[in-house]
Amino acid sequence: MNESKRVRKGKTAKTSLGQAVSAGSVVSGGSEGAEAQLMLDSLMDVAVMMLDSTGAVRTWPRSARAMMGYEAHEVIGKPLSFFCSEEECAGGMPNQAMKEADTAGRWEKQGLRTRKDGSTFWANVLIYPAVERDGRRVGYVHVTRDYTEMRGLASAAANVAAYTRSLIEASPDPLLTISPQGKIMDVNLATIRATGYSRDEIIGTNFSMHFTQPELARAGYEAVFRDSLVRDYPLELKHREGRVTPVLYNASVYKDDDGTVMGVFAAARDVTEMRRAEERIRQQSTEILDLSTPVMQVWKGVVVAPLIGSLDSTRTQMFMERLLNRIVETNSPVALVDIMGVPTVDTQTAQHLIETITAVRLLGSQVVLTGVRPAIAQTLVHLAVNLSDITTRSSLAAGLEVALNILELQVVKRDRASRREASL
Repeated sequence: MNESKRVRKGKTAKTSLGQAVSAGSVVSGGSEGAEAQLMLDSLMDVAVMMLDSTGAVRTWPRSARAMMGYEAHEVIGKPLSFFCSEEECAGGMPNQAMKEADTAGRWEKQGLRTRKDGSTFWANVLIYPAVERDGRRVGYVHVTRDYTEMRGLASAAANVAAYTRSLIEASPDPLLTISPQGKIMDVNLATIRATGYSRDEIIGTNFSMHFTQPELARAGYEAVFRDSLVRDYPLELKHREGRVTPVLYNASVYKDDDGTVMGVFAAARDVTEMRRAEERIRQQSTEILDLSTPVMQVWKGVVVAPLIGSLDSTRTQMFMERLLNRIVETNSPVALVDIMGVPTVDTQTAQHLIETITAVRLLGSQVVLTGVRPAIAQTLVHLAVNLSDITTRSSLAAGLEVALNILELQVVKRDRASRREASL
């Protein structure tokens, strides 16, 4: 009779966990109960105990004793509120927990629990209803797990994630992740500002649709999946209001722990200011070239083009165009090309000069090359540059005298009487 009652008490819970709890706690004999008790006592980081239908403690395994510090006689018969804080008890948490376990099938909460010695630990607590096979509830299964270490790991992971997110959001450049299908999976605030769309509006859209040349953008992210990396890929990012931002697209693939490519991490560097700076540099370079290649009319029929600095192909082309245009504008039959400001003359520089002189002659004008210093003369001889058919002079003044002779003009010094009459 007693043995029969003990076996029936061992069939109180429907779930295997409930069966194990009941078998190990209520059954006083038998191999099944001993094995269940051994299993529960071996779970040193998880304390599983049985509560009766009112929430009072019925069992207290060794794992619960090790975790909480109480002996069995100190806990058996105590209500669920014994484990709750004052705030939880005042809020009616024990009754709410059992009620939710009855209606929802389980109740779960994480929070601080206090040991007998006053120390605390972070616990994950679950309560399940224990029911007979006929559906009659006979109590509850109470599971407590020391969650301190896991919570610390979760907190550390959350801190790392928050730190990483802060870095991403702090970037002034649009940053985004793209799936292998070309869909945007995440963006930062800079992307939102650059496109004018909210995060929810952007996520899930096709990456290429946000650029002025979708096909070029599509080819860009496809190149990343093909080559694993793309650097300084030029694109134009569209704003929903029509504004366009020139960007350089840089991207690389990211993989999971198994090496499988999960998607692309991309950064779009706004190069608006860089383009403006480049344009300012180009304008300044043009202005400097203009200043270093002036063409002036010094006499009716005579223009002077003093050269300062080295001659390259670009500057030679500009100098030639300015000189030829000025000759046509002034109808000048003589052009003085002064190279006093040219530091050195090499074969390329000499060739540029010869090309310029040839072009001037095609307009019917004569060229006088002035500013030929001794060192330059020696260099030209050493380079075997033939300037025998070109009139040269060592100074601009000497060249101007040649020009006046070509024009059959003569500078005459007037006496004082003539100057006085001219001033009247």
